[in-house]
Amino acid sequence: MVAYILINLLRPILQRLPVRVSYALAAVVGNLTFAVWVVFAREKAEYVIDNMRRVLGQDTDPRVVKAMARRSLQNYCKYLADFLRFPRLGGTEIEQMVRFTGWEYFDRALQAGRGVIFIGMHMGNFDLGGAALALRNYPVNVIAETFQPERLNRLVQTSRAEKGIRVIPLEQSARRVLSALRRNEMLALLIDRPSPDGVPVTFFGYRTSVPGGAALLALKTGAAVIPACVVRQPDNSYLGIVDKEIEFQPIGNLTQDVQDLTQKIVSSLESWIQRYPDQWYMFRPMWGENTCST
Repeated sequence: MVAYILINLLRPILQRLPVRVSYALAAVVGNLTFAVWVVFAREKAEYVIDNMRRVLGQDTDPRVVKAMARRSLQNYCKYLADFLRFPRLGGTEIEQMVRFTGWEYFDRALQAGRGVIFIGMHMGNFDLGGAALALRNYPVNVIAETFQPERLNRLVQTSRAEKGIRVIPLEQSARRVLSALRRNEMLALLIDRPSPDGVPVTFFGYRTSVPGGAALLALKTGAAVIPACVVRQPDNSYLGIVDKEIEFQPIGNLTQDVQDLTQKIVSSLESWIQRYPDQWYMFRPMWGENTCST
């Protein structure tokens, strides 16, 4: 309920402010939030810093790690500012904000007729990327968590649907995602959700577990798996990067095939996080127990 009230209070304000002012305010909010975590929610701060240390390397200067962790929270707040402006953005504005490279990989995969699983992580601006794809008439489906209360969920998902993104609630996803892929549509999935019951993988040299649903879907349907991300540039525009389809030859053992394909997917996304570490929004323990101190 608090989140719903805050969104309704802030949305009309941010929609009227100049974009640079809204980003400046977002950066201030990110700094303040990080400072509050360090003092009053130390465990939360340690999770974020530990995640960043593993990305940057254990030998990285602790001050650099902490500064990069703070910047990731600043960029997340900028993403939220963009999301609150989302309903007011027209097609022309979205096209001006996002420049994509690699459209041909999507087109080539869709020509095969088995659907496309567009894999990303919680980084940059994934909602804006989905809207840009929909503008180009790509049939984009997104599996979305259901927020509480219902009014908040309706507000968030309506903003996405109005931009042409087809929202599939997580709890209704099984049948609907299969139908979407059989219709040769695109399914967007974010895979960086640490899951104790997921598939074990090596990520930045450390073991963790992530959901194996993307790999299982690809193996069951023959859908192409294509990594992609949308990242903020220094001038606050966005660059959408689409990579080539992940090549994978199953061996016929489903458990092992899911394991191996999930590892290939995770490994393919590491380079983008290495390049844009301050745009990876991982504010929970990605690798289990944290090992650093603020």
